[in-house]
Amino acid sequence: MTDGMKSGAGSDPFATDTDDDEKQSKESEEPNEDVGGTAGSSPQPNVGTDSSPDQELQPTSTEESVEDLPYIFDRSSVKSERKATQYFLREETQATEKDALRAVEQELGSDVSLIDLREALVRVGAEHLDEVADELREWGYRFREE
Repeated sequence: MTDGMKSGAGSDPFATDTDDDEKQSKESEEPNEDVGGTAGSSPQPNVGTDSSPDQELQPTSTEESVEDLPYIFDRSSVKSERKATQYFLREETQATEKDALRAVEQELGSDVSLIDLREALVRVGAEHLDEVADELREWGYRFREE
């Protein structure tokens, strides 16, 4: 071999495979039937319509509803799209958290994961920073205020 590669069983890792390139090009031109649809569904022809092939396809009601799913139904697990955060809570705060969980579950009439409750508490607390500051003042931060 004169291309600078050692001879052997392996192929040239820098060579381009034109068959693979053509196959990928053809695949990218073909529409993907599973995008936004349900598995196993087949495309239905536009029988009796005046649409042209250049016209954009309008999403079906099923496709629209998939995009608008609320967070708890759109995720694959309770930890989806979340990063782990370690909390250190005093016993009285843990008891408050358990009470809050029971109260929210009773209000919603549904089980609520502790992870969801904690995130909701942080988000609602962030909308009521004056009350959070008042709680911190009671803990002693009032002595640090100028």
